[in-house]
Amino acid sequence: MSATGVTRQPERSRKAILDAAEQVFARHGYDGASLAEIGRVAEVSAALPAYFFGDKRGLYDRVIERLFEERDVQLERVCHAAARALEREGLRRGLEVLVGGYLRFLQLRPTFVTLMSREALEIPRRATRRRHSPALEAGLAGFVRSIVPPGGPAPDPDQLLVSLVALCWFPLEHDATMLAGMGYDTYSDEFIAARTEHVVDVLVRTLER
Repeated sequence: MSATGVTRQPERSRKAILDAAEQVFARHGYDGASLAEIGRVAEVSAALPAYFFGDKRGLYDRVIERLFEERDVQLERVCHAAARALEREGLRRGLEVLVGGYLRFLQLRPTFVTLMSREALEIPRRATRRRHSPALEAGLAGFVRSIVPPGGPAPDPDQLLVSLVALCWFPLEHDATMLAGMGYDTYSDEFIAARTEHVVDVLVRTLER
């Protein structure tokens, strides 16, 4: 086997283990997951997850870190695109890009929503650092600065961030509870589009008053 093949195989195995661990931790929680099941789902030997990551805690932390890294990269792009849309096409279009981009990220990463919901319940035992999004926080703060006229009253960017996350996050977090009872599939394209429009309407009325 070539040197390239030798180096690529561990990389593929690590990725397969992380992908499997993300699914297993989301499905069963930290306590319910096992390295043996993660190895089985990843289709690798039962010993390999511990070989690469040391123990379950080490693997769990790396799963969460990888999700946050992806989230920050994606949301930084969304915030930049929203700022450009705001400048070129106005407030509503800027918010459509911002809200729609955030909701689409959540739609495409349901395990992120599930794991963060579990973290909220288990945070006294599980969290090793704050779980906020610097990318979204900084992007929204810049967005708010762009829409405030010089000398005009500025909305509190921290409160706006809380409102934006709550309006987008809650339906997806409760996809199997309240929203299912209302007959919604919150991860469907139709719901994401309708939710984007509603959240944008709410924010436009708030920001233009």
